[in-house]
Amino acid sequence: MLCARTPPSAEQLENTDMTKTVLVRRTIRVTLTATVAVGVLTSAAACGGGGADAAGSAQVAGVTKVRWIYDWTPTSADLPVLKGLEEGWFKQAELDVVTTPGGEISQLQSVGAGEHDMTVGGGVELLINQAQGLPVQAVGVVQPLALTGLICNPNSNITADDPNTLLGKKLATASTDADDVVWQAWRNHKGLNGKVTEVSQDAGLPLLFQGVVDCYPEFLTRAPLEAEQEFGRKPVKIWYSKDENVIGQVLDVNTDFAEKNPAAVKGFVDVYARGMQWAARNQAEAVELMTKVYPDSDPAVTAQELKTLATFWAGSYQDKHGYLAMNDASWKPTAQMLKQAGQIRELPEMASIYTTKYLPGTPYLP
Repeated sequence: MLCARTPPSAEQLENTDMTKTVLVRRTIRVTLTATVAVGVLTSAAACGGGGADAAGSAQVAGVTKVRWIYDWTPTSADLPVLKGLEEGWFKQAELDVVTTPGGEISQLQSVGAGEHDMTVGGGVELLINQAQGLPVQAVGVVQPLALTGLICNPNSNITADDPNTLLGKKLATASTDADDVVWQAWRNHKGLNGKVTEVSQDAGLPLLFQGVVDCYPEFLTRAPLEAEQEFGRKPVKIWYSKDENVIGQVLDVNTDFAEKNPAAVKGFVDVYARGMQWAARNQAEAVELMTKVYPDSDPAVTAQELKTLATFWAGSYQDKHGYLAMNDASWKPTAQMLKQAGQIRELPEMASIYTTKYLPGTPYLP
């Protein structure tokens, strides 16, 4: 049984308070737990409150429970899991997937604490938390490159290929500590430290729309579409995380859970990759699924968001080796950036960061 989280419509996005709610990660505490009986999409009557299932991970009659927590507000990024649930792919893999909406809590911390088993989150966050002893590991890369960047007012005389046009401008700070690390690294490499005015981002994207700042840092998926609606033309986008060659979102697993349930982790990863391939190749049907699960979602916004997001699910390595594939080269630039920024003391062993043993035996190619 799936308890759907409700995303805003395009009209609601025009409201300042709602825009803040949607765009700033982890600003709302979500207390509703979405409990999913594999492959069944029915009413939310049986959904309970709180966090992970009190019974924890369990295996009954050969079926392994996997407690999955989404990252934040509902987006097209949910589709790989939603498709696996609808089609019964998880059930075929002998998995009972129980989902929890993303909210104010750190989903990665929750997985590390054993409250959930798997999630999706930023690779930068994973490396920082691993260095602090959190028992988590990456089992697949969802976004080979992080999607954070600056969205700038098209009337601000800023150009995407010339960082010097940011001199003297007002910029909002990044919305999370991990994102801020990447921004600071890029800012320093471009010689902008102390030469731009940084403003707290707490008021959300309206800071940009109201002219308080010239640029706002966000994911370069849905937010640029909203900025284009606001300004009447495309905003200037500066993809600074790409310049730093920073890895994006990855599939995370609690290492103790993975050690005890390797077949379950492999089965989940296989379904997730299969769901990515399906969503990228069948975008109209994927939008219909989003609308079915989240009735208040705006199909037009979902369609544009998915079209953009799907292009970020694979790079040259994934084109050859399939969705979620990764290697040392996927991680080294990010680890080196964090060490240079003083966020980690030493470069970790690649084998401790990630493992490829759970990837699909037959790749799901883009």
